[in-house]
Amino acid sequence: MPPLSNAEAALLGLLSEKPMYPYQIEQEVQYRDMRFWTELSMSSIYKVLRKLHKEGFATKTNKVSEENRLRTFYTISPKGKRALRQTLKKLLREPEHIRWQIDIGTYNSDLLPDKKILDCLTAYRENLLKKIEGYKELLHFLKKSGCPDHRFHVASRPMYLLKGEIAWVDSALLDVKKKKGVTHEQ
Repeated sequence: MPPLSNAEAALLGLLSEKPMYPYQIEQEVQYRDMRFWTELSMSSIYKVLRKLHKEGFATKTNKVSEENRLRTFYTISPKGKRALRQTLKKLLREPEHIRWQIDIGTYNSDLLPDKKILDCLTAYRENLLKKIEGYKELLHFLKKSGCPDHRFHVASRPMYLLKGEIAWVDSALLDVKKKKGVTHEQ
């Protein structure tokens, strides 16, 4: 069985909590801020649900809601649970290559005056610090709302990555400052 895509694994993870209808899934994706760490969009939810059902990873049933509306609820199937567990083991074991836009800028930074590089990297560092503050606020909110530890880690992980990025940018700033003949051109 091939591993599930990012979107398939994310949807099956939600369905493993309880049966849901597509709009309810969209609300959960939005509430949990899952667009930042999954490949889910409103349109992809419907498409991926149809595929998961077609491949036997999810079942669907029609029920009348309290508002007297016919809704299609999706539930993870036993085959879907097996596929999700297999994919989760792979995701938890193997790091992925990350593409950072700053690498393009860094690779070609010789096209800019050293002063401009310093200005840009300093601004980059300040923006990293702002992002860390945003994640601290998110973590505070999650703790107050009783978020389980395994989900809390999804929100805390970016802080560690950003702190590592700050260490890298500090090193790059130092290298530019040490460089012989730093100019003050703009």
